[in-house]
Amino acid sequence: MNPLFTQEVGVFDRVIVRYENIDVIDAHPDHADYLADKLRDIDNIECMALGRKPLEALMLGFEHDMVTLTVVDKKNNPIAMFGIGEDDEMPYIWMLGTKEFPKIARRDLIKHSKTWIKELLKITGGAAGNVVHCHNRPAVRWLEWLGASFTHQFTIKGEPFYQFILINNEVIDNYYV
Repeated sequence: MNPLFTQEVGVFDRVIVRYENIDVIDAHPDHADYLADKLRDIDNIECMALGRKPLEALMLGFEHDMVTLTVVDKKNNPIAMFGIGEDDEMPYIWMLGTKEFPKIARRDLIKHSKTWIKELLKITGGAAGNVVHCHNRPAVRWLEWLGASFTHQFTIKGEPFYQFILINNEVIDNYYV
């Protein structure tokens, strides 16, 4: 079994993995309710430009994702949600977080997010993409660090976005061997 997805039983939520400053747990609709009015301003702008209120955007994960997870601080407060899935167009990957998320999770995110991306992309056959607001500089820099390819820039409801794709070449290479 992959150590990334080792299961530990929490009091109310299934803990997927524990890190120094955060835990990653199975997402629950209550997490979406908690996060909806605490998202970063740029995440709110992204949601609204894509035609969704923050709560709607977070809840879509439960309807469409193959995996939806919540990042919680050590007091078990949700600080971000993320997921991966497939729709009619292409596999997608997403994350929405609070203002506290980068401050609390930065060290753990830098240390472990490449492994998370690599493992999550196995679920969709090795690739997934999405869009990110051009002015969401921390997210754009993080995606660049993860190895995302930015395919093009376009506008949605007057807001500038980049389309990106993340690829796990190990999965792709094994598929085509």
